[in-house]
Amino acid sequence: MPKTIFSQTWTFQNIGTATWTATYSGCTLNMVGKDSLGAVPLSAKPYVSSEPSAPIDSGKSIATGAKATYTMNFIAPETSGSYTDMFQLNSASSQFFGPTVTVQVVVMKAGSTNQYDRSRAVSYANNYSAYVCSDGYFWTNGSFYGIFTPGSPAPASGLGDDCAHFCSCCIGRPPTEWGGGLDIPTRDVTYGEPGAAHLAYTDLIVPGYAVEVYSLADMLPGDLVGWNWENETNITLLDHVTFYLGNGLLASHSASDLGVSAITWYNGVHHYIHILDSPTLVASLTGNKQVLSWGTNWSSYALYSSASLVSGATWTKMSGAKVVGPMNVITNALSAGARFYRLMMP
Repeated sequence: MPKTIFSQTWTFQNIGTATWTATYSGCTLNMVGKDSLGAVPLSAKPYVSSEPSAPIDSGKSIATGAKATYTMNFIAPETSGSYTDMFQLNSASSQFFGPTVTVQVVVMKAGSTNQYDRSRAVSYANNYSAYVCSDGYFWTNGSFYGIFTPGSPAPASGLGDDCAHFCSCCIGRPPTEWGGGLDIPTRDVTYGEPGAAHLAYTDLIVPGYAVEVYSLADMLPGDLVGWNWENETNITLLDHVTFYLGNGLLASHSASDLGVSAITWYNGVHHYIHILDSPTLVASLTGNKQVLSWGTNWSSYALYSSASLVSGATWTKMSGAKVVGPMNVITNALSAGARFYRLMMP
């Protein structure tokens, strides 16, 4: 089903003459080609990396004739269809060897789905963390950006200042190749938002796309982690923003890190920003009328009502919604009997 997080484990036998050493500096299983399933390793990498990879599960070296297992997590996309990721073993000297293996799933059609596709967001982060985003831009500091070939290696001079633009592309709708599909406003020539604090607070939290949480346990793949270098605790003063892959790991475009620890990557003050999967329907009473409202940023949803919650009940799309500030509002006169409401994608 869409949004399902699942694990895939492969078992290989060492039929060569050399021992497979453990950890990320040894024999790993690396992604080959582009990611389509939001691949996330189970542990953090101690170095800068450009593709998803996994170390030997046991953490022990594998002698000739013995077997090794490798495991990664994946996320089923929101859109139904068949998806495949490919992997191959990579030696301690960075040489690919052995067969190409796959993980393939068929995602079932689920009717109404979330507007935010976490699988596509993670895939975008995996595919572009070390490369120029699909719109062809890269911010070199807070005031200047360069135009490059999309998918080319990220500029290596300095750390750059492309973090918010990269995260905007991961969670948003950059041209030619979407990320997670959120509607992130473009404030400059480059896609999305170039400022870390503006993206996290103004574009996500204020309009209701996201909330701040205070534990990694409350985070999901596709969320964001903001940072402040000067130990300021105000979220509106963020210096940097990173993309949360899941399993306590980050993707960052400032230093092109992929799969580093969200806890130990930097010791500055950090903020956990959890993106909501669907809008919240708010109900209130004004006199003898019921007022139902939800955020206008959730553009793909409509309000439906039913007189019953039994299986097969008829849900009727409601009309008459008015935009009041940042909210869609429908006002109904109270009547006898039960009435149930839900937001759905038409």
